[in-house]
Amino acid sequence: MLKTMEVKMDYIIGIDAGTSNVKAVLFNLDGAEVLVESLENEPIYIGDNLVEQNMNTLWEKVVLCLQKLLKNGPATADEIKGIGVTGQGEGCWLIDAAGEPVQNALLWCDGRASDEVAKVTEEHPELGELIYQTTGTPALTGTQLMLLKWMKNNRQDILDRASTSFFCKDWVRYKLTGKIHGDLTDTGTSLVNAKTGEVAEALLKKLDLEAYISYIPELVTSDTIVGMVSPEIADTLGLNSHTPVIAGAIDVIAAAVGIGAVEDKNICVILGTTCANEIFKKKEDCHFGEPGTRYEKHAVGDLYVNLLATMNGTPNIDWALENIATTKDFKEIDRLINEVPAGCGGVLFHPYISAAGERAPFYNPFAKANFFGIGAGTTRATLLRAVYEGVTMSIKDCLQDADRDSKIFIAGGGAKSSVWAQMISDVTGMEVVVSSGNEFGAKGAAMMLGVATGIYDNYEDAAKKSCKFERSYKPIAEHVKVYDALYELYKEIRISNEKLWYKRADLLKQLNPKSL
Repeated sequence: MLKTMEVKMDYIIGIDAGTSNVKAVLFNLDGAEVLVESLENEPIYIGDNLVEQNMNTLWEKVVLCLQKLLKNGPATADEIKGIGVTGQGEGCWLIDAAGEPVQNALLWCDGRASDEVAKVTEEHPELGELIYQTTGTPALTGTQLMLLKWMKNNRQDILDRASTSFFCKDWVRYKLTGKIHGDLTDTGTSLVNAKTGEVAEALLKKLDLEAYISYIPELVTSDTIVGMVSPEIADTLGLNSHTPVIAGAIDVIAAAVGIGAVEDKNICVILGTTCANEIFKKKEDCHFGEPGTRYEKHAVGDLYVNLLATMNGTPNIDWALENIATTKDFKEIDRLINEVPAGCGGVLFHPYISAAGERAPFYNPFAKANFFGIGAGTTRATLLRAVYEGVTMSIKDCLQDADRDSKIFIAGGGAKSSVWAQMISDVTGMEVVVSSGNEFGAKGAAMMLGVATGIYDNYEDAAKKSCKFERSYKPIAEHVKVYDALYELYKEIRISNEKLWYKRADLLKQLNPKSL
């Protein structure tokens, strides 16, 4: 009798520690998702604009996801070629010399540093300009630079107990390997001189943060193998202790790699908690500090990303489903909004629902969502479509620098909706291509591991072998005409609201200081 021979397969694990969910994903070398294990994350919302996260709780969820992945999946420990890590970006994740958190992480969507931002943009605009010109990113509430400044001003005793300032995926990677590193995509959001690729020491000194320069870890590229899974964690997870782990990247960059956007002039939009709108450019084509831009380092070579990431994307949809819709069945939602004419008869929605206002393509920490143009004939379906259109208008708002002849790669949970994909094409006037798969952040991290270990020759080879596209949408001319006209009104209203949002914030502060 012939014995059945076991066929050995190779796999890569991608970890994505997002704001809403923690995921561990098993990929084969063709980029297919073999198994996904996910747990809901637990951001801590305090008042109207403070958002934190328990760092140990997040790590515990990562461990549980990895344990389930190894227990339920087909891969043996010997078949795991390595681990790639990504996670929510920005924010401030502080640990002490013993490797323990000194407080909850302050998240990217936290708005507590609004006074610090105001001081460097309004009271001392030369400092705001220095930040923008140096880092390529303007002073924003959720950046680590501004949160460190807030900590210095408000919690210096806690800040002084720390020894390292991480980003989310750095914390996860540290717990996996025991090694302390940073990568250029995350740290480059606010702490690196974009022109030199080195820590912006002169800027930190100017902001009276010189004492904390040493908190910034050694910086490496995203695809650098920084260590192996520690023996203790390997035993806990069921992995080999020689399993390599790469530095990884901020989620929006990892997702871009996972989509296949790894070349100059690519455009991608990630429809997630934030709508991350990304236009890729070579370094020599970037103009750091130019109004309407926010440049961050891509994982690939000398590429940079003009990243205009809104504070909230799909949470606007979640709010509408919870408070307007009578169903949460997305197929039924698609049917309902598809029956409403493009433009909703002039009903507009501005999607600034975040606790921290908006940051792209404009900055206002007190921006709030609103409907405009509601009449007696406005229906629930009209309001639902208006919310989808409003989020899409904000995407168009962020892509004003893009060439309409380009294609937009889209991904994220929202990309599952064919109605929304067509709407994005109609509103932007550009062809939209939907990538196959779901877990693009984890996939991008896995692809980086593949490049680092020689599984793929380079990122172009990784994209060719791992990334596939399932459908595309071209703009419908009559819809484009409607949206082009309404966009002008949409933009005029949001510009007019700028002063009113600040006035509202001042009034609320007088009436109830705890409401902000």
